[in-house]
Amino acid sequence: MSPASTKMDTTLPGTNSSLFNVPRLAEDGSNWITYKERALTAIGARGLMRYADSRAKKPKPFELDSKGNPIKADKSAATEDEVEELENKIDEFFMKDSLVKQQLFSTISDRLLLRVQ
Repeated sequence: MSPASTKMDTTLPGTNSSLFNVPRLAEDGSNWITYKERALTAIGARGLMRYADSRAKKPKPFELDSKGNPIKADKSAATEDEVEELENKIDEFFMKDSLVKQQLFSTISDRLLLRVQ
């Protein structure tokens, strides 16, 4: 018989797991304290807290030269690989930002959503 593993499983369940379920915010806000803690915990468990507290910064796209070619901050030409890498970072920023918004928007009423957008 082999010894038991001492490794801790840090794999997170899928995003549809009940672990990430947050009860709806009451229309009158009466459950705000518990709602806020549960929402922030679910967002933090996904590794997205900096998107909730505005520490995440959107990557800036390359500027374009007079011919429309992308250039870096030092004014040198950006390679196709550099352009693709930056585009991927921008896409990742919007994806993670949208995950946080969806977590919150799915737990508030449409009326409140229209007020906070």
